[in-house]
Amino acid sequence: MKVLSAILIILCAAVVVAGAISNEARLPETVVSHFNGRGEANGWVSRSSFTTSMLVVGLGLPALVISIVYGIRFLPARYLNVPNPAYWRSPENYVRACEFLLVSSFWFGSAFLIWQAFFSRMIVEANLTTPPHLDATKALLLTVPLIGFTMAWVLVLIVRFQNQN
Repeated sequence: MKVLSAILIILCAAVVVAGAISNEARLPETVVSHFNGRGEANGWVSRSSFTTSMLVVGLGLPALVISIVYGIRFLPARYLNVPNPAYWRSPENYVRACEFLLVSSFWFGSAFLIWQAFFSRMIVEANLTTPPHLDATKALLLTVPLIGFTMAWVLVLIVRFQNQN
């Protein structure tokens, strides 16, 4: 599962980078980077700043989550705050707990990268209309599954650490 999740997140990151590169060529020199709740433009940046920010946020957030989760293994076991702490903090189970957290963070990172790729594309498409307009309903419909996935991810972590196996 670790290898599969690592391959998936690398592929998702490659899709985000490739999308950013291909999308940049399609964008005007000044890009609408922010839209209000009605999808109307209310923030602008240069094309290169937009691409850079999409890459920094898109790749940076998953990298931050994965780095924090990976770093847990270097802390004393007493800092692992999960259900059934006595079980999961024992030396033989602490490594398993850290591995499960790492693999699950890869899945979360992949989900976020997929969302980022589609959301960036949505913003690019909005910039190609005159006047630029983001379909707020589509943006919401794209974001709801990410929120649902995040909630499911947390639930899986809770359930996993409640079990002692």
